[in-house]
Amino acid sequence: MNRTAPVGADTEMPIVLSYGMGLDSAAVLTRWLTEPATRTFPLDKLTVLTAMTGDEPDVTRRLNENHVLPLLRDTGTRFVQISRTSQSGGYTVLDDSRTASRLIMKGPWRLSDELRTSGTVPQIAAKRRLCSLHAKGQVLDEWLADEFGGRPFRHALGFAAEELRRAERDEGFTATGRRPEYPLIDPWGWDRHQCAQYLLDRFGEPWSRSACGYCPFSAGHRGRAELVERWRAEPAIGAQALALEYTAMALNRRSKLYGTVAAQDLARTHDLTDVLARFEEDLQRQRWSVYEVRRIIHPRRDDPAAKGPAWRSVRTVFTGHRDDAQLMLRAASAGTAVTDTYGITRAEIIPRTSGYPAIEMALALAPAGVRDKERPAFGSWWERLHHQAAPGARRRVTLAA
Repeated sequence: MNRTAPVGADTEMPIVLSYGMGLDSAAVLTRWLTEPATRTFPLDKLTVLTAMTGDEPDVTRRLNENHVLPLLRDTGTRFVQISRTSQSGGYTVLDDSRTASRLIMKGPWRLSDELRTSGTVPQIAAKRRLCSLHAKGQVLDEWLADEFGGRPFRHALGFAAEELRRAERDEGFTATGRRPEYPLIDPWGWDRHQCAQYLLDRFGEPWSRSACGYCPFSAGHRGRAELVERWRAEPAIGAQALALEYTAMALNRRSKLYGTVAAQDLARTHDLTDVLARFEEDLQRQRWSVYEVRRIIHPRRDDPAAKGPAWRSVRTVFTGHRDDAQLMLRAASAGTAVTDTYGITRAEIIPRTSGYPAIEMALALAPAGVRDKERPAFGSWWERLHHQAAPGARRRVTLAA
């Protein structure tokens, strides 16, 4: 691909670069700001737009403040930083400037706030980055809709040359007025290695990929070593990953952060003693709750014998000091609670029943802060299935307030 501009590109049309702060989009932005021949628009038409998740490692801030922000200031390029406003949605403009001097890494809402209060971790099994959609996609779309009101604009994204499928999927989500383009794919044909080498040659230090410090999607086989080194350099972000996973696994023992690998296992395997120490200190500072966790596992619509969607009900039944919560849990479960190798105490009140729909119920001990939640139809479904269950699965417990 040797074109210098996308086919049909309007050089006077406003253009927005979705800037993720990682090596791919940093390579695009740096080249545009320093090599005018690589772009097809004047810089006064460019807006650089970043949605902050609130959970990026500090190396992302340092690299961008040291290298990219000076280029933005020198060229007078508009840089807009936004964040999701709350769990219910909306966005907050953290900064909108042509002289940005710092990255505002945390807004009024962080992705970890959602994960912590829901007692979950990003779900890699579903292969859908819903966490990224909530923290970035939705707020970017809202800002773009308000900024352009349906008027045409070019929208550049830093998908590398090996990410053709991502680009094809993105083209399918084109909103009114949006003209997507992917300069790393066409016209440059740059893969991730070329982006990394370009930034290293330009700035004299390696550029990391942008991701939350606990991100399971960037921690595949090739990214695992980079994740470990991030945790080694910044123990606090590793401790945050362990804390999020701890609560999620208390409510659902299947919720290991990295699929079949738990974050705690990763820290122990690589002797990340500072991460483990920070994690234990964090647990010591918490108030603790006993949670009643019930699940209904429905069959698949196309196969009644196969596992389908699961509904979960979470209810806080006690909050206080950790020792008091331990005593309450053991009393309520008639001494059946056990503590596993991850330090999580749980009592299986109703083991998962056979067939589908199935039910299960447990009491779990975890740091306080998970919201009570269940869908409106859960109660009626539970009563019917619980009544139909075998007598041994109908155990009820009395939970003190």
